[in-house]
This record gives sequence, C-alpha cells and structure tokens, in this order.
Amino acid sequence: MSTCKFRLLIPTLALIFLNAGCRQEAKFDKDKWCSMGDIGSFPYREQMVDDLVTHHQLKGLTYHQLLDSLGEPSNYGESDGTLRYLIMEDFESDIDPVHGKTLDLTLGLDSVVTAYKVTKW
Repeated sequence: MSTCKFRLLIPTLALIFLNAGCRQEAKFDKDKWCSMGDIGSFPYREQMVDDLVTHHQLKGLTYHQLLDSLGEPSNYGESDGTLRYLIMEDFESDIDPVHGKTLDLTLGLDSVVTAYKVTKW
C-alpha cells in the first residue's frame, strides 16, 4: 500500500469509529415516545428529545394537550407544578439509578406549560 493511500485510510477509519459511538437523533414520534422497554425504560426518548424541544411547541400547551402529545408523565402529584418525563436512567449493580435525564415541564396556575428544560442528574 502506498503511503498516500495509508495517510487517507487513518482519518477515514477515525471518522468511522467516532460516528459509530455517536447517538443517533430521530424525529419525534408519539407512538415511539410512549413505547416502554425493559424495566420501565423508554428506548426511543433519548434519540427524540432534541427534535421534540427544538421543533415542537411545548410552551403554551394545556395539560390535556400535553397528555395528548406526550402521554402520561413519569411523576404525579409534584407540589412544584412540574411534570417530568423520564428520558433515560442508568443503573450499576443494584436497583438504584446512578444518573439519568428527564424532560421537566412547568405548569402555571391555569395548567398551561410555562417553561421546560432537559435535566441531567
């Protein structure tokens, strides 16, 4: 193999390996968003959350519109007016999660979404 071809091969292989480790993004799809995997996980949410918050109107949705769009939240009865949708959780050797990600939506007194954020913990 000539040295010119070898010089091109190394950066090409590096790009292939870097892209293989990257998370694939997907367009928001309600059916996939609501699809539950093993042990209460949601296997498609992490790939769709960026599209959801970037291309879909969340602020201004009523509570019922939110349920129609995203399904039931992961939490209930929070006193701070926040609804949380679990994006992902990672576990180690026991049943306690070690880190995760949620989509947090704040409702105003009129049950309309006033703010949202993706929270990593």
